[in-house]
Amino acid sequence: MSRQSGCLYPWGCLAFAVAVSAADISANASRDAASLLNCMKAFDASCSISLTYTKVLEQLGISRSQLDQAVGGLYANLKSIHAMYSRLELSTPWPPFENSGRSYIFIPYYAVLEANGRKMTAKSYFIGVSEDSGVSWKFVDGQQITKTHWPRDPRLCWETARARVMADALVPK
Repeated sequence: MSRQSGCLYPWGCLAFAVAVSAADISANASRDAASLLNCMKAFDASCSISLTYTKVLEQLGISRSQLDQAVGGLYANLKSIHAMYSRLELSTPWPPFENSGRSYIFIPYYAVLEANGRKMTAKSYFIGVSEDSGVSWKFVDGQQITKTHWPRDPRLCWETARARVMADALVPK
């Protein structure tokens, strides 16, 4: 009897370790996404790009220098008109998963950007990508990403993610 319970104990510890690891992965992703938000609030292009998963953009034909110019130009324009984020918040990350040797996570966000007396709102999600098992994360904004951008990653269910974001938008804050 004690021999049988001795065999089950390691499995119980292993299950606990996996759950803790998933929590750590989500915490790491939330930490890095919060850093990205701070970069965005400051309109700091180099900081924002350092937390951007550029490989998917490069696959679309956008070079790093083009990205630097585009984001730098956008942020310069926003600063020139005294734009500011009056609200930029993350929601709870969805459970992380792995595919093709990378970890992925969806982190919903809500943004309100104010400029020239107007408010622009966005409710979407960041797609987090980790190439080091969830230790560090880079992100792509999910607003303009479709399943054709990552055809080799079938577990990314874009329509489901978009539907979930839209459903969340209907819940009053």
